[in-house]
Amino acid sequence: MRNAIYFQSGGPTQVINASFYGVIKGYLKHQDEIGILYGSRYGIEGIINDDLVVIEKDISIYEEIKKMNGAILGSARLKLKGLEDPKYAQILETFRKYDIGYVFVNGGNDSMDTADKLNKYFEQAGYDCIVIGIPKTIDNDLVNIDHTPGYGSASKYIVRTVMEVALDLQVYSKGRVTLMEMMGRDSGWLTACSAAANLYNLGPDLIYLPEVPFDMKKFLKDVKEVYDRKGYAFVCVSEALKNEKGEYVSSIGMVDVFGHQQLGSIGRFLEDVINQQLHIKTRSIELSLLQRASSHIQSNVDREEAISVGEKAVDFGVNHEVGMVTIVRESTTPYKVSYKLTPLKDVANAIKTIPLEWINEERNGVTQEMIDYVRPLIDESEIAIKSGNLFLKKEK
Repeated sequence: MRNAIYFQSGGPTQVINASFYGVIKGYLKHQDEIGILYGSRYGIEGIINDDLVVIEKDISIYEEIKKMNGAILGSARLKLKGLEDPKYAQILETFRKYDIGYVFVNGGNDSMDTADKLNKYFEQAGYDCIVIGIPKTIDNDLVNIDHTPGYGSASKYIVRTVMEVALDLQVYSKGRVTLMEMMGRDSGWLTACSAAANLYNLGPDLIYLPEVPFDMKKFLKDVKEVYDRKGYAFVCVSEALKNEKGEYVSSIGMVDVFGHQQLGSIGRFLEDVINQQLHIKTRSIELSLLQRASSHIQSNVDREEAISVGEKAVDFGVNHEVGMVTIVRESTTPYKVSYKLTPLKDVANAIKTIPLEWINEERNGVTQEMIDYVRPLIDESEIAIKSGNLFLKKEK
């Protein structure tokens, strides 16, 4: 029997450790086909540096990690270059040393690129190794998958937080504009999910997404109209808003190791614009890492699906199939999903954006389809809160 290795990659989520648990569960189910399961500390860097840990064959040891946030093995943001990169030889040396026949890569877009490159390098080197991608990202922007593990919990956190801020916003007779900024480097899935708070009449008045060009003049007009009508306005914006030229509104002119533009705070930028041009008291809130670090509001659906994609990864691996595990939505009501494999090359570096038909005609909100899409993922029964503003006046 050959051995297997699992590593976590990129930014953590509330449920990445649940996928690790699923891999362990799958490994124990296939003990007759896999020898030792190793975990790599700090992502692919652990493989390069020969920094591995042996996973014990006792599932009870790992029960608690299902609800732990962060990345329990540590992560890395290391970009593998072309197949001539000397790091591949170091990886292969470690794989030969530990007789690795299966590698499970738990990550997002860039991580699937890593998995695809590893698969191509092993084929070129004549090394027999099965590469399986396990999806993970709160951004929900992987292609060929209905939604990614991590998105449901992040959405649950956002929806609940939006509702709480909405209540806070309504308590003063002289209101203000509140801006809430969500993550999402190239897509607006996290920002769009805030609309589900409107199921309880505590959602944003306006939502702006990077899928459509951002028009500052229209934005200011929209905000003023809502403020004049309600006496306050609640606006949710994506960090990745782009103008009609396709340029990031909040770009700071720097790139990361993967070549992605670094973004500044769009919330603070728009706060200044509203203050200066509309002369309305405005406050911006940036959720930042809280969207992926708040395991106390982990979605049960998200956690169970994260476990399933980890377990299914091992099932596909022992069948000598290569690809990324994907979630297929069979139905929304009742909610039901299935799992299959999709080619790594189709997922690597590709971006899934919100369908334009899910964005309203005014381009300042979303349609019911978007709300219906996210609703089963957020444990709706745990979202509802009691309003403390029952006696306050309604809109003008």
